Amino acid sequence: MKKIIKYISLVLVMFSFITSVKAYEVPEVSSQSILFTNLDTGEVIYEKNADEVRKLASITKVMTALVSIDNIKDFNEKVVVTWDMIKDIDIDYSMAGFKTGNVVSYDELLYGVMLPSGADATNILGVSIGGTLDNFVNMMNEKAKEIGMENTHFTNTIGMDNPNHYSTARDITKMMKYAYSNEKFMKYASAEEYKLTSIDKILKGPVSKMHKDYGMNYVIGGKTGFTEEAGDCLATIAKNNKSKFILVTLGASYTNKYQHMEDQKTIYEYFFNNYDYKKILSKGDKLVKLKTIYDVSYTIKSKENVTKYIDKMVTKDDLTYEYSGIKKLGKKIKKGDKLGTYYIKLKDEVLYQRYIYSPSDVKMTLEYFIKDNIIFYSVSLCLIIILFIIFLKKRKKYKRKKKKR
Repeated sequence: MKKIIKYISLVLVMFSFITSVKAYEVPEVSSQSILFTNLDTGEVIYEKNADEVRKLASITKVMTALVSIDNIKDFNEKVVVTWDMIKDIDIDYSMAGFKTGNVVSYDELLYGVMLPSGADATNILGVSIGGTLDNFVNMMNEKAKEIGMENTHFTNTIGMDNPNHYSTARDITKMMKYAYSNEKFMKYASAEEYKLTSIDKILKGPVSKMHKDYGMNYVIGGKTGFTEEAGDCLATIAKNNKSKFILVTLGASYTNKYQHMEDQKTIYEYFFNNYDYKKILSKGDKLVKLKTIYDVSYTIKSKENVTKYIDKMVTKDDLTYEYSGIKKLGKKIKKGDKLGTYYIKLKDEVLYQRYIYSPSDVKMTLEYFIKDNIIFYSVSLCLIIILFIIFLKKRKKYKRKKKKR
């Protein structure tokens, strides 16, 4: 009997352990820097070395395309390819296929940049728009500052390795968010393939491979990159249900070809399968009830709905709702004074926080004044009544004496 009870207890302990462990573990990938964010809200869902300065290889060409789009007035305008535009490009670089003497439109050049990652197309655009590649690179760095890329610097249009050519996953995310808002850019970034009529060639882009070979149909735009120093790099934009996401992965191992795509598929599908948006706070929910030293109560309520991307298995019971700060308000508290912070936590992770401010000046009320001084007033009233009675008695006594006279 004792053995049976022992086994039952062991099973119950094991079961309680299994049911209490709710959080999934993010799977290992080879990429060295990762940033996964909600494009619409800017919420960071997952990050790994997101501020580490790294080589970005051909993801550089996203900026090449953006600067070009900003400065092209007519996308059907033709450009004559000259030897000076393409003479310095290493034969090992990815090419769109443009040759000296070709007459191509700016539209075709941008497809040549974004689909096959053509180094020839990037340099043709750079010289044609900037006058010289150096001038165009300066325009790229100015654009980076405008976007808010604080840890980025470009030295070339292609993404060639250079000690002064670098970025971070966080900066690239800023660039991709900016790029998504550009309708022209997304036309090129989302294309699976395009036929260059000027040179009779069909170009295939990374989105085509992600859709057809990896089943990543949720990806709606992206740019690949690779050098031996940078490793496999990829920046993509995806749409799942009603939400849009940006995923940047840098420095993936290139021992397996297309490791960057493998890494991104792993990350996207891990979160898409195991996470979802859940409302953790509703507008009008009570956050905290505060009292003043004068017994006045203030109930602070949420002014917004709060939704977070969390583990599907997490319920409200798993969350901690807490207030840290002044709990009793003194007479020096003024309207708008910061009192503390309200938190919603999942274990040690803060999902949401907001400051709590005093809704009013703290003043003594007449009601509290009377209540606080009730004994004093009661004694005083009794004394007044006694004195009044004494006064009346003395007055009567005085009147009697006066009549006798």
